[in-house]
Amino acid sequence: MEYSYPENTHNCSIVYNRTKTGPNYFRVFYKNSSCICFTPKDVGRCFGIAKFTPGVNDMRDWAYEMVKTYGSDIDKADDGYLNYIAKHGFGPEVHEEPNDNTKMVT
Repeated sequence: MEYSYPENTHNCSIVYNRTKTGPNYFRVFYKNSSCICFTPKDVGRCFGIAKFTPGVNDMRDWAYEMVKTYGSDIDKADDGYLNYIAKHGFGPEVHEEPNDNTKMVT
């Protein structure tokens, strides 16, 4: 199954491929070359010095969303994915009330 990034152009495109056997992967086409990436962090690396531009950051965020939605347990155990989740707050710890675990001093 293939999922395409919604803002793909004819010069740059990203496709997330789910497979029955083997790991899921991203196919990135940029500057007339194509590469296969297994993590969203690798997707950003395909763009060279442009990897921190707003457009590439949006693509990387989309890649993390694909891993969150369709990724296997191995994909979700990746350190880069766990750091992204901690930073952007998808986990249950983000939805905790901050004062629930505190005690009042009298």
